Amino acid sequence: MKQILALFLISGLMAQEHDWGEKEHEGRDHDRSERMESMMIWRLTDDLELSPEQAEKFFPRFRKHRGEMDDIRKQERAIGDEIGDNIHKEQDMSKDDVKKHIEKVSELRKKRIELETEYLLGMDDVLTPRQLALLGVFKERMMQDMRGELKERKGKRGKFKHKKKRNRGNRRRGF
Repeated sequence: MKQILALFLISGLMAQEHDWGEKEHEGRDHDRSERMESMMIWRLTDDLELSPEQAEKFFPRFRKHRGEMDDIRKQERAIGDEIGDNIHKEQDMSKDDVKKHIEKVSELRKKRIELETEYLLGMDDVLTPRQLALLGVFKERMMQDMRGELKERKGKRGKFKHKKKRNRGNRRRGF
């Protein structure tokens, strides 16, 4: 049943209309974001043990929330880029400019926390208390899992490269 539900949700997600006008995604970045989105939906469905009825109500709100959070992240990134450009160009920023940027970022972070709180507390009509608790820690757990997987992959690649280099060195000694 879970597999059918996950398949249904992923199919629905892919069938949705995309907003290509804002920013075109090409190549690996687009594929990576689609895979990430699919994995997140699958993990949410599985971890929260959503029923089909719950999923029908949950995922539209989830997508809306993700969009709002992405908007805030873009604004934070724009401020960071502006500061980075000034530093890169070695332009001096006034104390007031720095203070203004810090205040903007602080306001955006507060807004992000408020949105997250509203989202979680607003899901009480769809999710059970246990599911709400799981949703509250989902993002952090998923990020930890991903970091662990990346570290593991990096470790395997490092060992493989190390072995390769060592073998090359052994061959060179024979000459």
